[in-house]
Amino acid sequence: MLIRCFIILLFINNCTQENESPKKEPPPPPAVTVPFPEAMYVQNGCASCHGMQGNGRGTRTALFANVRIPNFQDKSTYIYGSSKEAIAKTIKNGIPGTYMKAYLHMRKVEIEAVAEYIQKMQR
Repeated sequence: MLIRCFIILLFINNCTQENESPKKEPPPPPAVTVPFPEAMYVQNGCASCHGMQGNGRGTRTALFANVRIPNFQDKSTYIYGSSKEAIAKTIKNGIPGTYMKAYLHMRKVEIEAVAEYIQKMQR
């Protein structure tokens, strides 16, 4: 009896495998590489206020009623200057009395990368 059950189970198992078509796994998505300065800009939340193009139209802009978010494309909107050094200092120290907080958790190389990325947005 036990042998018959085993044979029947073996037969059923083989039958179902024959009727099934082999399932192919989809290929993995292509790897995406983002330049370090852009990655730091996004990961540290700069894009959420200033926008991906730096135009001051980020996803959080609507939360700040009656607040002008600086447009990195326009050099006149920089409070402490538009040089890479001035931008880096602003990122590190923030701007008192504004929503621009100090990014003390960032390493110097990360701050410099973001400052370089922001400076490239200027026109």
